Amino acid sequence: MLAARYHVYDSAVLDVPIEEAWRELRDIVALLPIVFGDGVKDYRYVDGGSAEKIPSRFEFTLHPSGDRAVEEVVARSEAEHSLTYRLLGQVLGIEGYTATYRLRRITTEPSKTFVEWPREFGVAAGHDPAAVVPSIAALSAKEIMTIKEYFAKRRRST
Repeated sequence: MLAARYHVYDSAVLDVPIEEAWRELRDIVALLPIVFGDGVKDYRYVDGGSAEKIPSRFEFTLHPSGDRAVEEVVARSEAEHSLTYRLLGQVLGIEGYTATYRLRRITTEPSKTFVEWPREFGVAAGHDPAAVVPSIAALSAKEIMTIKEYFAKRRRST
């Protein structure tokens, strides 16, 4: 029997040139505190992983629940300004989670960058899709807006 798969897609225009955005977003462990703020603790690469090594596993603890997530960067393209990662195991009622965030140059506005972040996942056994799917969709929408706000604040402070 095939398990249901859910898709979430978010995008935004960042108020920063693509090179500057990519310098910060190419390392997913550095991205975690940007998108989660105090909602994530103890984020780090594990098993010899690093921002420069593919594949690379990383883990983090969600606060205040204490749930620990283990994920793995499986691909990164410097030319395409993209990074693909996947969840190992389950957290927040999801499993089989894969995502790719990608930056695109806005040719008519070189001081801005388009970011898109499609995600796919299944709902773990024992969890209600009617509760999990909207929760993950809301979380992913918040994450993309947090990235947008992060770069907007940086731009205003310089």
